[in-house]
Amino acid sequence: MKEWYLLTSDTPPNSIGGFENQSYADFKQDAFSEALQTDIATTITLYNNDRTEQKEIRCIIQENTANSQLKSMERSVLATIGTLKAGMYIFYENVYWLINGYPGNNGIYEKATMILCQYILNWQDDTGKIIERPANFTSAAKYDTGTSGNQYITLTSNNFTILLPDDDESATLDNKRVFIDRNKDNPRKVFKISRSDDVLFLYGEKHGGILSFIADKAELDMMKDRPDIRLCDYYSPTDAPIPPSGDETPVLSAFISGGNTLRCGRSKTWTATFKNKDGEEITDCIFKWNVLGDFNITQTISDNKIQLRVDDENYISSSFLLQIKMQDIIVAENEITIIEGF
Repeated sequence: MKEWYLLTSDTPPNSIGGFENQSYADFKQDAFSEALQTDIATTITLYNNDRTEQKEIRCIIQENTANSQLKSMERSVLATIGTLKAGMYIFYENVYWLINGYPGNNGIYEKATMILCQYILNWQDDTGKIIERPANFTSAAKYDTGTSGNQYITLTSNNFTILLPDDDESATLDNKRVFIDRNKDNPRKVFKISRSDDVLFLYGEKHGGILSFIADKAELDMMKDRPDIRLCDYYSPTDAPIPPSGDETPVLSAFISGGNTLRCGRSKTWTATFKNKDGEEITDCIFKWNVLGDFNITQTISDNKIQLRVDDENYISSSFLLQIKMQDIIVAENEITIIEGF
């Protein structure tokens, strides 16, 4: 017999109760699952806090029609219970959104608020590792004139409140200097993270959390800052040997093969190769692929291979980084450019 409804047959109906609330209790989550397969729902990409894990899910995005500019940068998301945590990213309408609210549920679906990430922040931790996070910015200097000083010197001034996921890497942003500038090729606006409110939005391990920072306008220092790679106070990462493979054979080199271009709308595969000091290939290395980009990149990983795909033509000529990491150390990196699919 054909099943005409999406309500799962695994849910046993309460055939002896005779009360509507019992039927509601039996089928409430099934009914929401059915709603997710209709046009009121949409498919989004859900990322963990550092964007190393991703999956596509169906959810319902609310508040798409706002009555003010600030409200237009906020949304609510409804998803299956147990899906959302504060600090996760949602890639929706070709931009990143940060889940910033404490997720709650009514027994039918889970709901959380999310805010638009206007800018991707880059900095280095104490080991020199480059960290990249989409962040939400709001003005903390609404009536600032943009300058400060006296009759002898005039300096620029501005302040932002920055929201990031709560994790150990984001916490290293405290006291750093960073570029916050829409000019991607030649940034000049530098800010100093002057305050960290790191306990205001901690919701517990189960529900995630958000870190809040204040960024105060600083000045560009061409002796220490690198506008070309958008990093302030740049220093070379700590020189550390590549971690040993599973059989303790030292690995001296890692390679990514597959080229440095990806045709839009097509899938392409890259391969990781490791060699010891004698040039012999090692096949049992423990490593992790890492993709860094400010747009949606579909990833399929199988053993030492990763297949990537970008479908949005708006990102033709854009680039992203493909990295091999071993114990959080970057051992190989390729910059890949999106080209026309033809």
